[in-house]
Amino acid sequence: MLRTRLTAAVATGAVLVGLCACGNAPAGSQGKATASAPAQQTKTVQIKKSPDKYTHYVKNYVGMNAANVGYMAMDGRRHDEYGNGVHPVIVFVTPDGTHIDSSDSESKLLRKYRVSSQNVAPNTKTKSAFDKDEDGKEYDLTIWNSIDEIVLAVDEVGKSGNSIDMTKIKASPNNSTAYIRDYVGRNLADCGYISMTGKFVDGYTGGSYVQLDVNANDGSYVDVSDSKSLSQYRVTAQSVEPNTELTFEHEKDEDGTEYSNLAINQSISPITLSVEKISK
Repeated sequence: MLRTRLTAAVATGAVLVGLCACGNAPAGSQGKATASAPAQQTKTVQIKKSPDKYTHYVKNYVGMNAANVGYMAMDGRRHDEYGNGVHPVIVFVTPDGTHIDSSDSESKLLRKYRVSSQNVAPNTKTKSAFDKDEDGKEYDLTIWNSIDEIVLAVDEVGKSGNSIDMTKIKASPNNSTAYIRDYVGRNLADCGYISMTGKFVDGYTGGSYVQLDVNANDGSYVDVSDSKSLSQYRVTAQSVEPNTELTFEHEKDEDGTEYSNLAINQSISPITLSVEKISK
């Protein structure tokens, strides 16, 4: 029972403290704009039906108005629902790195944008595992999702050609392995959240997270506790390459039972994000 209560508490704490969700990046990072790269064309894609609650297939978002994608969750981030307990984070990336404040209940800002491309292809399989009580009964609370974030490049409605390269991040194979995301091109405010300890972090699967250190190109101070301050910057580089493997273990109780959402001994943390101020 202690393990269950502690797991639930950690998950709840992460929700309450979340902010709106975010070295050298590789040549193929999503922040590298290529003028000749065409935007994805709108087309009808038949998405495979989920065979069970553990398996889902990524939707086709291209062509959708951003306001029609997902919902605002208690953690201040945009999520989309795939099933009970399966709610991947949705991250919007604009051509110039401008932050889209999606906390507006009427989604007035989101309505101005349309999805041009996505970093995870439609019909990509995503797998999940659920927490259990002492009797083995599963909660509607996932402890692992192979894909827990989907990045969407967007253009203003009526425009096209957001040429940001979309980096496909490897799917997590289990509850103790993840792969570092591509933060280049994102607005800094869309890279992570403020933890209960006051640090700017980004959460990964299995209760793991990485601290995000910020380095402005002009040496200016960036207040990571202020979402408005974060939203003034765009990420230009990161100290750990996208798709670098992140491994970790889980804390155990006195009986050797793992706390599925308490990661320890991580192979990576922190990550330094180089940023530049967005021109108005």
